[in-house]
Amino acid sequence: MSKLSIVLVTRNSKSVLFDCLKALDNNDEITSSKNAQRIIVDNNSTDGSIDEVLKIYPDTLVIKNSDNLGFAKAANQGFRNSAGDYILYINTDTEITKGSVSLLYNKIVSDDGIAVIGPRLIRKNNTIQKSVYPEATLWTELFKPFIKLYVSVKENFYKEGKCYKVNSLRGACFIINKKYMEQVGCFDERYFFYLEETDLFRQLKLSGKKICYLPGSRVYHYGGLGSDDKMTFDKKKMYNSSLLKYFEKNRNKFENFVIRKFVKNK
Repeated sequence: MSKLSIVLVTRNSKSVLFDCLKALDNNDEITSSKNAQRIIVDNNSTDGSIDEVLKIYPDTLVIKNSDNLGFAKAANQGFRNSAGDYILYINTDTEITKGSVSLLYNKIVSDDGIAVIGPRLIRKNNTIQKSVYPEATLWTELFKPFIKLYVSVKENFYKEGKCYKVNSLRGACFIINKKYMEQVGCFDERYFFYLEETDLFRQLKLSGKKICYLPGSRVYHYGGLGSDDKMTFDKKKMYNSSLLKYFEKNRNKFENFVIRKFVKNK
């Protein structure tokens, strides 16, 4: 059995997908196609990328959806077809660096209390991207500009030689312990896009497990380049829809009342 299953959810991401797959093959032994199970869940791409994947990487397990199911449903499809004890969820608009996933893997297998571990995300211009987030609450939403500034400043103080217990991570790349994911019910499929990983990390924390950040592991994240899909959608509206679902599930009645007023007036 592979040590690791790798799940990529894709939709018309040809321009970045193959750079991501090439880095997985060449930059870390544990993620190479000969050592890791590779699963691509495709949300009805029309760019020919999946046929090309199967030509170059014939051992890839491809799950083709006839419609765009969103991230949570597609990610759970990858989970259900995974063979490894640990799953690397990674966006198509990322490139791992030398040994970065091995660092994450070695740390999570060495500590049974860790449910999720993620790397430091790096922008294309080599600056540090916000990788660690506080728990989503009424106050983090109402004072989001200040929270973003605080998170950006704090990011620079994380030391590469340490592993940190955190509240939540940006979901572009992370390894999750499969048995713990199953125990909390996987991704909540009521989310189409946004906050699905935030919700999952919260459930894992509530179950007594740790969400960890390892800044010594570095992964490039070219945010916003994960799809060439010309279908437009209102990102703000979609985020607000997910936000209301998140609050309804995880926050108290007062916070729900206020956030609904806040979202309605935005």
